Amino acid sequence: MQLRDYQQDLFTHIFQAFTESRRVMLQLPTGGGKTIIFSVVVHEFVNRGDKVLVLAHRTELIIQAAEKLKAIAPDVEIGIIKAGYKPNYHTSIQVASVQSLKRRLHRLKPEEFGLVIIDEAHHSTAATYRHILEHFPDSYQLGVTATPIRTNGEGFADLFDEMITGITVSDLIKAGYLSPFKLYAASNSMITTGAKIKQGDFSSKDVAQLNNIVELAGDLLQSYRQHANGLSCVIFAVNVAHSMAITQRYNAAGIAAKHLDGNTPQDEREATLAAFRRGELKIISNVGLFTEGLDIPNLMAVQVARPTKSLSLWLQMVGRVLRICEGKSNAIILDHTKNYAIHGLPTRRRVWSLFGVKQDEVKLKRLPSGEVILEPEEPTVIEETPIRLIEVSQDEEPLIPPDFWEKWLAEQFRIIEHRGYKKGWLVYRLVEEKPPLEVWRKAADYLNYQQGWAWHKWREHCQPEAA
Repeated sequence: MQLRDYQQDLFTHIFQAFTESRRVMLQLPTGGGKTIIFSVVVHEFVNRGDKVLVLAHRTELIIQAAEKLKAIAPDVEIGIIKAGYKPNYHTSIQVASVQSLKRRLHRLKPEEFGLVIIDEAHHSTAATYRHILEHFPDSYQLGVTATPIRTNGEGFADLFDEMITGITVSDLIKAGYLSPFKLYAASNSMITTGAKIKQGDFSSKDVAQLNNIVELAGDLLQSYRQHANGLSCVIFAVNVAHSMAITQRYNAAGIAAKHLDGNTPQDEREATLAAFRRGELKIISNVGLFTEGLDIPNLMAVQVARPTKSLSLWLQMVGRVLRICEGKSNAIILDHTKNYAIHGLPTRRRVWSLFGVKQDEVKLKRLPSGEVILEPEEPTVIEETPIRLIEVSQDEEPLIPPDFWEKWLAEQFRIIEHRGYKKGWLVYRLVEEKPPLEVWRKAADYLNYQQGWAWHKWREHCQPEAA
């Protein structure tokens, strides 16, 4: 198999790193070819007489890895250690489910493998992974991931000795290996204020309760029709109830949609994906299933209805749609959360290390044409509002229509009345959006507060240099 230039460089750097370190992590964006690179590394070890173990945590990843390994060396037999598969412990390459292998470790000697590959290595902090890796203390270890960062922002210096970072998303797009994209962000994004934080992220139960699913499903359908009508689209939902309600709304509108989650039987998953690839199904809504390992180049759009504090999860979700295919001039990302504002675009400059990530600070400017441009040469983000689209570019102050904040405030009043929220919810929205003083004054009248309250709150939250 012919590697791209950057893939060949990474292959070389991996073996250079192995001369000094036994535990190496490779970072490469989704769609950059991590599976291909580690497959070539695997076969290099096999050609040297070593056996290799590939670890993955999900069926789709296991099958995908086995297929890529087989494509590179059709004559090499590959064993699969997973429930439902007949094991063959004598093959040179084993692709294993983490969950199944933990129960079968006694079948394998500590010196069994010369190399252990950890696919989607950002999961390697889990106790199951650690238990397996400790069973093979003298093996070389190669962890591969697009997002080497934990939910709390820490890296993997406790698990790996060296990190090799690959080409950036921007450079992959410029080279034609990933698709340019347009991102449309809802102005009335999903509510997270008041949601508890569990294991570093928003409680899915709380987020589901805070957001009316009937209205949300309607918003998703409307934005799909407006920006991605007729395109194949994967939706990321908060929980099963939300996801099923979303697919029901699409189906009722005559758009073929299907819900999948981790409890969906494997044969049903495979049949659904096959129908999706053939174009018979336009929409798949999923919960915690396709944030990794979904390799569908003809995927044209994603809808994000899953707020998250995790940079890793955000990049994994939007990365699904960036693979190139015929007819895809721009991938479409429909963000119904504030994820893009919190974490930045896929093309944001990030410096990855074993200690976490550093990201460039970016200022946004809204322009009349409708785009949010982070850098002149980068893809665009479109912010969708109920009123009109407002373009945003870098480093200048927003150009906002004269009636924008008046209509924004009226929309908040409508939401409070329609959803039955307490009026105090408006304060959270004011703090989030930081509108001009006049908006705070009108809000004070609505809340039956003194005008002095509006002045002090505006000064506190919108004028920090004066505080």
